[in-house]
Amino acid sequence: MASINRHRGFSLLELILVVVLLGVLASGAGLLITRPIEAYSDQLRRQQLVDQAEMALRQIARDVRRALPNSIRITAAAGGWALEMVNTIDGARYRDEIDPVGGVHNLPFDLLDFSSADTDFNVLGQFGSVDLNAILPSNQRLVIYNTGPADIYQDINAGIASGIVTSSATNLTITDNAGEHHINMNPAFRFTQQSPGQRMFVIDGAISYVCNPASRTITRYDNYPYQTSQPGSDIVLSALPGVQSGRVVTRVASSGCEINYNPGTPSRGGLVSIRVVLDDSGEDISLLHQIHVVNVP
Repeated sequence: MASINRHRGFSLLELILVVVLLGVLASGAGLLITRPIEAYSDQLRRQQLVDQAEMALRQIARDVRRALPNSIRITAAAGGWALEMVNTIDGARYRDEIDPVGGVHNLPFDLLDFSSADTDFNVLGQFGSVDLNAILPSNQRLVIYNTGPADIYQDINAGIASGIVTSSATNLTITDNAGEHHINMNPAFRFTQQSPGQRMFVIDGAISYVCNPASRTITRYDNYPYQTSQPGSDIVLSALPGVQSGRVVTRVASSGCEINYNPGTPSRGGLVSIRVVLDDSGEDISLLHQIHVVNVP
């Protein structure tokens, strides 16, 4: 008698066990995959925060290093801070002695006269960033021997003749003069203080940074009129005529704005210390940046 082959399939119980086991394995595999992905995402988020903070601090540092000596001023505002400085676009050393006999620059108008208003003088060497053979824009002025914020901002804004910065009504023209640059001031202007190092600067305006934990931002402002009192908030700066602004960084933490300024001494440079804390989705980073400031006038 021939045998009958019977093919058996899975029973319902076996099928349920297989489904349960596959579910357990899938859950475990999901955890193994999810955690590394989450760790990578957290690391990427932290790196992005670090990059943003570094870029912001570097931009601030560039402006601080270009600032007119002794023009930095800082104020605290609503848990944050405001940092202001006068920007320089160029600098040189003015001539205070004529060349020896036989030299090229041995005429009286080659020297800067501090005893009375002067119209012409030379600088040792040449400027690198100003335009030649044309009257400079009215916002570009000459400064000699600024010793503190109270002098430069008050003098420029109120027109007080402290003798450290030329007036906006003074037309400045720079020309080439046998390897040196020659400056003409019209009308004549008297600088009253000599710089021990014969240092002179060309300025073009004030710059401010505001770190505001309420809006979670650091914002840069420029192109606004000089103010005798420091404009110490986003609201005040935004209302100034002609002001231009741009966000430097976002995601500033509630305790993310710290700044300290030591102006130093005539023989030792100043130091600006800034700590910024950024946060995003539970991740936060803290960066400290110190900027050396040359305050020798």
